[in-house]
Amino acid sequence: MSEKPIESMLSAYLDGELTQAEQQRVRIHLENSDAAREKLRQLQTLKKATSELAFLPPSDDRMDELEQRLSVKAPRRVGWVLFVIGAVAGVLYSGYLFVTSDMHWLRKSIVGSIHVGLLLLPASVARQRILELPHDRYRGVKR
Repeated sequence: MSEKPIESMLSAYLDGELTQAEQQRVRIHLENSDAAREKLRQLQTLKKATSELAFLPPSDDRMDELEQRLSVKAPRRVGWVLFVIGAVAGVLYSGYLFVTSDMHWLRKSIVGSIHVGLLLLPASVARQRILELPHDRYRGVKR
């Protein structure tokens, strides 16, 4: 059983996040402590007040402004370019090591077939996405 101070467990008790044993400890403490009952009442009031708050979603113009200001797109593109360059370099180097190894020809054929298949799968998906891009009716839709 946890030895956390009961007062620090009141919020978790209110949210129903405690184990059965911890809930029992808190209940017993609440029966014997006026200060703990008052703190629980304050937490209940706070939870009720915050749950009734309504947040308006930002306008599309504001979201576009934030996106441009945070420069979300540029680092993402640079990251993808670096990832692709690294992946291609890794595949080429591992291919070189594979071809120059002393592995039996049958084992090389099996392992090579698996790797070629694994390379062709994402390549075919990327090719299909590129071909469908001009006809994508949702391309201009934001969010």
